[in-house]
Amino acid sequence: MADFSFLSAEWIAALADGGSVLPKRRGVDGVVRFVVTSTPHGKVQFRLVVVDGRIAEVISGKDGEAEATVTWKYVDAVAQFSGDLNANVAFMTGRCKVEDAYTRYVFDLRPVFGSDEWDDLLAGLAERSDF
Repeated sequence: MADFSFLSAEWIAALADGGSVLPKRRGVDGVVRFVVTSTPHGKVQFRLVVVDGRIAEVISGKDGEAEATVTWKYVDAVAQFSGDLNANVAFMTGRCKVEDAYTRYVFDLRPVFGSDEWDDLLAGLAERSDF
């Protein structure tokens, strides 16, 4: 039995908890908005505030500033967040769309979103999630 539904408020809280203990990476900072369309929860949006390589805050909803916005269709988000779709492949094949300062997400924040620790966090969440 899953602990929570993918992209539910409980899932987002678990992402925040797990992201807060990622390895410290001094100077790796940024704000990224994730948007997932056509989910069982409707359109889901949240911002990840990264400070020194850790998720310092996760803010649900569409309000607030972000340097980059990453948008997925639900099926691609499931693949991405369950570990079946590499973030670089998703971007290069158009399975996610990155708007605004895409270099912040694709390159500057790669030490976080491209790390083994991030992959481990997502794998742990996937084990506890109902997709």
